[in-house]
Amino acid sequence: MKRLIVSVLLSSVSSVASAQGGFITVGQFLSECRQDMDPCIAFVMGVVEGARHQTRERLNAQPYAFLVHGEPVCLPSDWNSQNLTSVVLSILENQPDVHQYSAVSGVVYALATESNCQTS
Repeated sequence: MKRLIVSVLLSSVSSVASAQGGFITVGQFLSECRQDMDPCIAFVMGVVEGARHQTRERLNAQPYAFLVHGEPVCLPSDWNSQNLTSVVLSILENQPDVHQYSAVSGVVYALATESNCQTS
């Protein structure tokens, strides 16, 4: 089942990416998400895990934490993949000025706006 999901995600991503010179824009991402949420959720979680990889040791107590420009981004630990994706879509839909940028950057930007890191 995982292989099927990954192959579907990669085939849809690669066809869009090749049309745009190598990356998916926020606008394309939003359009794809309106058609099928499963690859959309997988994309958001992939971005989160990729961002987390850089800070896994430092911010290990937070399940959804990463750094953006050296600043920690922490998201509620009770959020699941659907919550994360809904937040991203809601923020990006309301920010048409970012629709031309890469979808990866858009996801990171949207989640950074929701950061709840506690400083002590």
